[in-house]
Amino acid sequence: MTLSLAARLFSEDSVVCCGAERGQILLSDVRQRVAQLQASLGPEPPTSVLLYSDDSQTFLVRLLALLGLGIEVILPANGQASTLQQLAPHHQLQMDDDWQIGETAHGDVVWREGGCLRLFTSGSSGEAKAVDKSLSQLETEINELEKQFGESLQQSTVVASVSHQHIYGLLFRLLWPFCAGRSFVIETLLYPETLTAALGCHAPAVLIASPSLLQHWQLQDGPAPVMAFSSGGPLRRDAALERCRHWQQGVVEIYGSTETGGIAHRQTSEQQPDPLWQPFDCVRVKSEQQRLWIRSPYLDGDHWYCTDDRVTIGVEGMQLLGRADRTVKIAEKRVCLVTMEKELERHPWVAQVALVLLPTSRPQIGAVVQLSAAGVAARTELGGRQLALRWKEHLLGHFERVTLPRRWRYPERLPFNHQGKLTRAALLELFHDDQH
Repeated sequence: MTLSLAARLFSEDSVVCCGAERGQILLSDVRQRVAQLQASLGPEPPTSVLLYSDDSQTFLVRLLALLGLGIEVILPANGQASTLQQLAPHHQLQMDDDWQIGETAHGDVVWREGGCLRLFTSGSSGEAKAVDKSLSQLETEINELEKQFGESLQQSTVVASVSHQHIYGLLFRLLWPFCAGRSFVIETLLYPETLTAALGCHAPAVLIASPSLLQHWQLQDGPAPVMAFSSGGPLRRDAALERCRHWQQGVVEIYGSTETGGIAHRQTSEQQPDPLWQPFDCVRVKSEQQRLWIRSPYLDGDHWYCTDDRVTIGVEGMQLLGRADRTVKIAEKRVCLVTMEKELERHPWVAQVALVLLPTSRPQIGAVVQLSAAGVAARTELGGRQLALRWKEHLLGHFERVTLPRRWRYPERLPFNHQGKLTRAALLELFHDDQH
């Protein structure tokens, strides 16, 4: 049976989601709220709506209502004021947690063709890249996930620590469970103790988590998930093996991006602590000069797409070698170093700046700053620590706190070589003392 949002929305009544305070929410409840919201938008609804909500039940109802009316739904990567302001010219209605539905009589749910989504590659950069996804592309990926993993999940409940505003959480936490008839927990559970309790309360449960959370989760005795998924960045091998031993099976890691959708998956075992990545059945891969190219039904057009990742590909799978550009991931947040550099250089205390990803156990950014005359005076007056705090305040209007530089250096000049090149090695040398 082919899964789709419309087929599920009009199917027999069952539990869609559950919450600590709201209890079980039935499909009939969801349908009623979808119909009410659609009616409230009137006979000529907007063609484009920005949708942001921290509440996954509210988000799902609004998403279904908008897609059913054939509306373009814009999903910002975060709810920061600067992000929403940048997107304001691109929609007719901002439907956030402050938005209230109007009181109106309603009829049946409407489902028209033409609904689509616009997502963004990064909530950490001021210049996030927009990615358009058709409903058919998302539903194709949902069916591929069900084909690959559905039999193992059965009718388990989905417990998640990741946001539904991004492609990973949107698919794994919300749309895939909804289409497959699995219930999900409404709350986003950010802490290991609440996740542990939820795994027991909602057993059998599926865990949708980030590598960052899994790596900092000190496992105690307690229930294991039926299956655990991780995506958004690499999962450290020691953390992957620890969970494999504790839960009696490895975490399923998903490799992909907002642009490409899921590309490949792998699952650690004690026999294979660092397994090769296995492309999904519907995704074709090739390597040219170690650059990964893919051909996927999740992309527009039947053509090869060049990713930003370097790989080696063999008969048994593929190995990731790292990103080819200057976009890095910090705590699963994608950050364009060039964009952050430009934002820092707008500050009057900065003459020039270069950012570098430091080879530390937890990825973090180092900033090498050539001060302006005003910056030199400010450093003399405030000291280096206060100077860094001022710049962090400057960046917080455009980037999330977890992505900001953690180490700062103030050479008289940036270390350009005789060819006028600023090499990564020269930048890292300035942080040499921090690497011990």
